[in-house]
Amino acid sequence: MSQNKDKVVEYYDHLAKDYDRDRFGNSYGRFIDAEERAVLSRWKVKDSGRVLEVACGTGRLLDFAAAGCDASSEMLAVAREKHPGKELICSRAEAMPLPDGSLDTIYSFHLMMHLEPQVIKSILREASRLLRPGGRLIFDIPSAPRRRLLHKERSDWHGSTSLSRRYVEEMSRGLFTLRRSAGIMMLPVHKLPARLRPMMLGVDKALCASPLKAYSSYLIYELIKD
Repeated sequence: MSQNKDKVVEYYDHLAKDYDRDRFGNSYGRFIDAEERAVLSRWKVKDSGRVLEVACGTGRLLDFAAAGCDASSEMLAVAREKHPGKELICSRAEAMPLPDGSLDTIYSFHLMMHLEPQVIKSILREASRLLRPGGRLIFDIPSAPRRRLLHKERSDWHGSTSLSRRYVEEMSRGLFTLRRSAGIMMLPVHKLPARLRPMMLGVDKALCASPLKAYSSYLIYELIKD
């Protein structure tokens, strides 16, 4: 498992300098960014006390947080250029050098999908340690029901982990209570012509808020510390 986590860090170290341009400097990346920002805004993350982003990467979403943490020193170097006033910590998410009960909200995107469930559970325990009573943990994970529906096979470590709502509730038991969830990307955006993607953003948001939400590509979960 340590070897797998090292692969994740090495992968993002290598991508750091071109990450923003390659991943979010196009219509597909902007589509994802807009939907994620909409959820963080709707859930009032920015105004929720002391906020930490875990796996903050190059700082794309750091405007919602007071501080960021990432295991990739190369990604953090880019984040420091973009957010010179932010507290940035180079650390793995399972053992962050912060005091018990020092945070009100923790959020993390595009991390859990690269990790095995037992590592995710370790991160949940660490988040529980860091959060005050009633504090929030927000994270995204690929939807297991959607992957089953599409018969998508698990491959290598990259984005290979998906979870159902029931599994998230089970692994959170004793630490958190699941409060709500939001869907991201119901439509196969990568298959749409680039010129149509911005026009389909509203349609996709509506579908992700419908009873079909569980079949979105990703689910964002908000957990409340017990």
